[in-house]
Amino acid sequence: MIPLTIAALTFVTALDDASYSLPSRSTLAIVTWWAVIVGVALRTLTFEGVTKASLVVGGIITALCVWTFASVFWAPSAENAFTEFNRLSLFLGLFVITTLAARRASFSSWADGLALGISLIALIALSSRFFPGTFSDQGLGDFLKSLVKRLSFPLGYWNGLAIFVALCVPLLLGVAVSSKKAVIRALAVAPLPAITSVVFLASSRGGVATGIVGIVVFLALNEKRWTASGALLCGAVGSAAALALLNNYGELVNGPFGTSLVKSEGRDAALLVTLFCLLAGASFATGRELASRLARKRSIQAKPWLGRATVALLVGAFLIGIVASHPVRQFQAFKRPPGVIPTSDFAKEHLLSSSGSGRWQFWTASVNQWERHPIIGGGAGSYEEWWTKHMPASFPQQVRDAHSLYFESLGELGIPGFVLTLSLALAGIGIGVCRTRRSSGRRRTTLAALTALFTAYAVAAGFDWMWELTVVTAVGIVALALLSSAAGTDPGSPQLVKPSEKHGPRRIRFGLGIAALVAAWMLICAQAIPLLAQLRIKDSQTYAENDNTAAAYRAAMDARNLQPWATSPYFQLALICKMEGRIARANVWIKRAIAHDPTDWHLWYAASDLEVRLGQIQQAKKSRDRAFSLNPHSSLFTS
Repeated sequence: MIPLTIAALTFVTALDDASYSLPSRSTLAIVTWWAVIVGVALRTLTFEGVTKASLVVGGIITALCVWTFASVFWAPSAENAFTEFNRLSLFLGLFVITTLAARRASFSSWADGLALGISLIALIALSSRFFPGTFSDQGLGDFLKSLVKRLSFPLGYWNGLAIFVALCVPLLLGVAVSSKKAVIRALAVAPLPAITSVVFLASSRGGVATGIVGIVVFLALNEKRWTASGALLCGAVGSAAALALLNNYGELVNGPFGTSLVKSEGRDAALLVTLFCLLAGASFATGRELASRLARKRSIQAKPWLGRATVALLVGAFLIGIVASHPVRQFQAFKRPPGVIPTSDFAKEHLLSSSGSGRWQFWTASVNQWERHPIIGGGAGSYEEWWTKHMPASFPQQVRDAHSLYFESLGELGIPGFVLTLSLALAGIGIGVCRTRRSSGRRRTTLAALTALFTAYAVAAGFDWMWELTVVTAVGIVALALLSSAAGTDPGSPQLVKPSEKHGPRRIRFGLGIAALVAAWMLICAQAIPLLAQLRIKDSQTYAENDNTAAAYRAAMDARNLQPWATSPYFQLALICKMEGRIARANVWIKRAIAHDPTDWHLWYAASDLEVRLGQIQQAKKSRDRAFSLNPHSSLFTS
């Protein structure tokens, strides 16, 4: 039951556009914290899983939450900073509920559920490409026509999808290694060619790197390395066959989509990739069974020197590959702004390129932001406006995130935020490695898989905006909670939190319980406020589109009353007043919006338009100049 529940939750969260939008994310957070309150009240959630490791990790996340909330008072946009605080409170809720719900008996079931849910998403993603029109592209092609060829459904972001499915690889290897049933072992290896196909169709180098990190860490920590290597080999052969097939189907990979040829190639690819998946799983199950019988019959034991020699050979080959790739030249190419990649074979050419796709520029901007505010940072959620103002003229591309959790934390939250973020990643990896080495049997295999997953996630968050892609970070947080909870320890092992520490005097426990429930309720309210405000703004926009300006104005006022520190309600009020011809009133509202976020160039540009209509030409010029200073590379000002 637990694997199916975890799989369903993972699947639904990913299918909802990765729960990236504020309504989806806030709803998930409210449900999570309500589940914590109800579970504690009904005693279905207990504190038996809390360890010192859990307290350390939970303390780091809580401290990061508090520091992010504090940045509301110095961030240019209190609305954006509060949104980032709510994002962190969701992740804290996921950590808490996983820690309280996980049990030793069901420890492996959590990992199995994650593997099943992610595998289903990989199959859905492939189906959307093999059978065009089955699913919507979620509007991606409307504003990124040149990149719609990169598979992104259902997460809405190609690198996010590839990294998400790549996180599943160590989990699947763990099931393949630890399961005693041949059918389960076969089913665990079978998705590997499909996952590889998703990464290729997404043309994601981040997905490749995430998969490699996960595999290396799992092989290093797992005891049954030869069995895992066999599963990996069977999956690799099936993956190679799938890649060779897709490489010959040019239009299916690179478009144009919707043609009769693509439909024909999609049907063939679906059949053949399914066949490769089944053969990979069957090969591993059969091969392992034969190897086990042969080993029992001849009492064959693996020689220690053979494993060391294999590792040395692989390390040597890796080092030779690095030297042969001319790392200095590759680094220089990484630093340059992205160039044009031929669209006829985009997927392969992009995978083989060494361009950083602008990441060097994004990271440099974060460092520059930190240098301006080294202690407290520019404030949570401030990177987008900082980049808009300081982006290089050679790379005028609008982005929201620094494409690195660590660099963005440094720029937005200063040294304290960077230290807390890095500590969270290092603590999770350290706890996972230590606990894995102290365990044995299936529990060690599961710990190795979860440690590999979290390590791969921590690396991926360093070069892409996975922190903001809710479902990807949710999987990483769940893995972190499982690694640090008592569920990950062997039965009979000493608890990291002693019973006396868990069950203090009754009054103290009662007081702490009440305080925890109040805190959870406050976090629910914090999530509900921006959620309700945004819903009312959307209502206002709908009314305005239907020329019902009176209802639109009332809805915008409701949003303003719910979230008076936010900019968006005031901006919406200004737009409605402009529609009604009340220019003077619209100018008042836009000035209040600017007071809440003076670094948003859109507000200054809108103010200049209203001031022109009011005949305030000199003030309009100042507002326009201010907008230009905040976005100097916009075509509105450079044309």
